Amino acid sequence: MKVESPSHAAPEQVVGCAEESLPSLEDDAQDAQVTVDQAINEVVERVRSLADGVRIEVREHSQSVEQINHDLLATANVSDPQAASRIIARLIDANRHLDSRLNLAETRLQEQSELLRSHRVEARTDALTGLPNRRVFDEEIQRLFEEKRDALRASSLIMVDIDHFKDFNDFHGHQAGDLCLKKVGEVIRQTVRGIGGIVVRYGGEEFAVLLPGTELFDAKVAAQRLNRNIERLIVDFEQQELKVTASLGVAEIGRDCDASEWLGRADRALYAAKRDGRNRGCWHDGKESHEITRRNTDPVIEVDEESHAIARREAFNHDVNRRLALFHRKRQPLALILASIDLVDDRPAPEHPDFMAIQQAVMQVFGAVLRDMDHICQLADNQFGALLPAADGQDAATVAERARDAISRIELKTPTDVIRISISCGVSHALEGDEAEHMLSRSESALAHAQSKNGNAVYLLRHEMDWEAPLRVTPEVVIAHG
Repeated sequence: MKVESPSHAAPEQVVGCAEESLPSLEDDAQDAQVTVDQAINEVVERVRSLADGVRIEVREHSQSVEQINHDLLATANVSDPQAASRIIARLIDANRHLDSRLNLAETRLQEQSELLRSHRVEARTDALTGLPNRRVFDEEIQRLFEEKRDALRASSLIMVDIDHFKDFNDFHGHQAGDLCLKKVGEVIRQTVRGIGGIVVRYGGEEFAVLLPGTELFDAKVAAQRLNRNIERLIVDFEQQELKVTASLGVAEIGRDCDASEWLGRADRALYAAKRDGRNRGCWHDGKESHEITRRNTDPVIEVDEESHAIARREAFNHDVNRRLALFHRKRQPLALILASIDLVDDRPAPEHPDFMAIQQAVMQVFGAVLRDMDHICQLADNQFGALLPAADGQDAATVAERARDAISRIELKTPTDVIRISISCGVSHALEGDEAEHMLSRSESALAHAQSKNGNAVYLLRHEMDWEAPLRVTPEVVIAHG
């Protein structure tokens, strides 16, 4: 079952919801923190006591050595080898005693060091979820803010708040609530692990995700993925399958005066997501919040004019140029796929009466083979673009070939016919000095080459010198339909 509530949280409730919804958990956390702090203080006292003991041992040894040295000088002019031997033996015994005491002290110091390290980890870890706690968050957000100030390094922040968690907790009990928090925390950790996200239990039912070196576009993609994965999460509790959703706020570090302003923008975006109906994400541009379009990578992908899943060409070109700036600055690979549907029943695909269904099938396949971070756009009635960050030309060609092969196997059933379709694809990757139109032109050239060879093929244009002869990726044995 899914718990819903007709009411929305007030702005002040969003930031302080942890204390109101889970007082018992927070009290337990505070008590645990006090216990850990006391344990750390006890270890520090024991280490100080050990250090004092070592100082005493060393002082006593020094005094013994001075006395032995005095005795040796006294016997220097006396012909008594046995007396000198006894004095030297005393020196050896004193050294052995000090060595033994120092070894013992070293062992105890190592034990206390391990204990202190354990307590320090405990002091920085949320006991319920096993995630880093607010103390770690405060340190990391300040560190990232300083990196931005000193090295102009982009980073992003996502605040995640479980929707209507107080209702969930009250209705199902604290045990179910605790399990839910553990499960959601693990989903968040698994989702952002691949991009180096630092997940923190911020308090109560709220989590924070710090994304070092991640710009806003990728942070919004991560937020979409988090939104979807939490929505799909099933909490198995006492033979019940419980479900929750979450609201998210995203902000990229900007020209803030301090780290708290960065956090404040993410919090305002989180409140906007709750205000707009929850189970969604919003991002803050420094002035106001905007909803993050949900992209569903499951089989159905809308392609009509009302669709939010496919960006318009202007946004696509803007993203190409933004990604190219990253390529020029950081040498991050970037590839571009252009695809079009080949002739269907000997006529252009847009003229076919079932073009919408054909288009839907093509986009369904592309949605399945692309990653969440990839940007897909309908550039014209029969032309689609896909931008693949962190992928080179060969990687993108492999993806395009996978899509082409899957589409060529489709038998699209309509009320009157069974339609076979195929696509042509042109692929290019970023080169030194590129702008968006350069990459698009190379992909268009490769696409035109594929179409001129009867379609149902993928061609890769790797360099400007390949303009007239791009590389065919699709095996020659493929026979185009139509």
